[in-house]
Amino acid sequence: MKSSLPALLVVLALTFAAPLHAATPATTAFVNVSVLPMDTERVLKNQTVVVTGDRIVRLGDSGTTAVPADARKIDGTGKFLLPGLGEMHGHNPPLGSSPEYIRQIFFLFVANGVTTFRGMQGWPGQLELRDLVNSGAITGPALYLAGPAFTGNGPAATRSPAAAEARVREQKAEGWDLLKVLPGLKRDVYDAMAKTADEVGIRFSGHVPTDVGLVHAIERRQETVDHLDGTIEYLGAETAPVDATKLAAMVKILRDSGTLMVPTMPLWETIIGSAELAPMLAYPELRYMPRAEVERWKTGYERRLADPKFSAARARQIAANRKIVLKALVDGGVTILFGTDAPQQFSVPGFSVVREMQANVEAGLTPYQVLQSATKNVGDYLKAKDTFGLVAPGHRADLLLLDANPLQTIGHLEQRSGVMLRGRWLPESELQAGLAQIAAAQAAPAK
Repeated sequence: MKSSLPALLVVLALTFAAPLHAATPATTAFVNVSVLPMDTERVLKNQTVVVTGDRIVRLGDSGTTAVPADARKIDGTGKFLLPGLGEMHGHNPPLGSSPEYIRQIFFLFVANGVTTFRGMQGWPGQLELRDLVNSGAITGPALYLAGPAFTGNGPAATRSPAAAEARVREQKAEGWDLLKVLPGLKRDVYDAMAKTADEVGIRFSGHVPTDVGLVHAIERRQETVDHLDGTIEYLGAETAPVDATKLAAMVKILRDSGTLMVPTMPLWETIIGSAELAPMLAYPELRYMPRAEVERWKTGYERRLADPKFSAARARQIAANRKIVLKALVDGGVTILFGTDAPQQFSVPGFSVVREMQANVEAGLTPYQVLQSATKNVGDYLKAKDTFGLVAPGHRADLLLLDANPLQTIGHLEQRSGVMLRGRWLPESELQAGLAQIAAAQAAPAK
């Protein structure tokens, strides 16, 4: 059964609820703006985009598109409007987090243009948190949540097919959006989970357990493979270059099956130990995270590198091969969903977006392909839930207004004029004020 609303979330709603609707005009119009609709790689110049409530209702040439007299007008001269971004492998703040920390994490996502979020680690109370965020009581991206993970490890392990079947039915009844797969599941348990998921109509995504393997996960219709999990193992490319023939075969299997891939490139370099610690410690966005958490990231990474079993050469080989795999997937027509796996291990919510996108470009993707993975592809993936992902009439009014064209340089995503979140306009001045508050709170002496 769906758990009753925890007292913590009641406090959160009462403390941080924002007067969204009373202060927001019914209609907003972006005028004289260049639009990146993201249906194809194009820029529509001198456009007017009219938003009423949480929907885009009109898009057309500014010279001919009518704007209601009572609409708030936002001058888009010299600016670029594109759909809000999706984070398809994120994590809600962990169980036991303070109301303030929960508010901060969701604001960090929104302040960087993330308007849709797929949470990949469920815990009690998240369904109620989803309701609070999606209703606008808490400022945050639209939440779509996986339930508590199916893992073969630790005290929460699912160890039998019967337990897997029961757990799938339970999570479906509770209202989770999908199931999350973690490492360690035995194949018979995984198969029971997959079979029952098909029966009750809930999808499953995440890791590829070793006992399952990439091909079998595809055969059982795992919807997304996150972190490119299982690909390096399938290719036998942990300590050697990628075999081109095997790579082509793998790409064909993934494309033909319709399996979606979520790369999380920089985060995985941290996980495997190929990233350099000093540059990560210099990330300016660390000022928005609790100092104790950053210290845990640092000491955890140092322990990883000090492990006698750690091989720097192996880590570098895997990192290099992952870039080759990602480029081949895109070239071969496999659909990519954008994700960064924030917050964790130097992946700061929202700020991880540009780092991930830059890593994708370094792997050989074009800025348009990367942006498509975070907009149109996300909307296609979640089309049964809502209509969004394009700048087009009828789509949810999740929008990002920039001062420069990200199709030219992906780093232009950092040059924001503001974010529209389900029809609520958040100018950059408001976003920066919120970020400054978070930074000040993290810099304050611990209580």
